[in-house]
Amino acid sequence: MIRLNENNINNYLYKPFYKRVGLYIVISFIMITLNFSALFHLINSENGILKLREINHQIKRNGYDLSLIKKNNTALEDKILRFSNKSKENLDLIDEVIRENLGYSIINEKVIIFKNSSNN
Repeated sequence: MIRLNENNINNYLYKPFYKRVGLYIVISFIMITLNFSALFHLINSENGILKLREINHQIKRNGYDLSLIKKNNTALEDKILRFSNKSKENLDLIDEVIRENLGYSIINEKVIIFKNSSNN
């Protein structure tokens, strides 16, 4: 058995250079090709880095839109609450809404709104 192992080792050493190195070159080439392929797909695939950046930008844009909608919603809720109150401000608000939405305002009309110091 010992001779057989030594014989195999000696046979390997006497193989031509291209046969010894050829396998390593082929394996190295395959590994490099796989690495470049994996890197390309990591960047450009459907779930790649470029798509991640696009999705993050869309999330920020949607967050900004959401904050604008929330502000608008709060302003509308405030208007609704002011309509339900029975005060002099309510009459002014009704007048303002009629002029804006129903077209009762004059083209060159200017509206001046005085705020009470107690409301600030």
